[in-house]
Amino acid sequence: MFSGGIKMITLVPPVGFILDFVFGALMWTNILQFALMIVVNENSSFILFRGLRGLNNPIQFCVNFISPDFLTNRLTPLYVAMILFVLRYYFLPLTIGYEIFTFYDLPLEKLIISAKEDLGF
Repeated sequence: MFSGGIKMITLVPPVGFILDFVFGALMWTNILQFALMIVVNENSSFILFRGLRGLNNPIQFCVNFISPDFLTNRLTPLYVAMILFVLRYYFLPLTIGYEIFTFYDLPLEKLIISAKEDLGF
């Protein structure tokens, strides 16, 4: 019944899973913020958008120090998501010690996919 969870937990160290979960959640919230900025005004008072801005602004402020000058404010969430993806795909497996071959081998995405399969979707 439960297919991929036990194997994933034994292959990824707990520190790696926690760090990947944090970086993955931040990556997906930045992608969601960028997608919402396409259809909603940047200064919107929409509650979901305000929550995403409150969560992502400190990270975007830190990344602004290394971002290129030609990058506009509307592209900053996508740039931050790309940096977080590179950290998750290349840096974390190298430092923590687990292997990733595809996007679906990332611990957070593997957990979501295995939960989806277990629920029958």
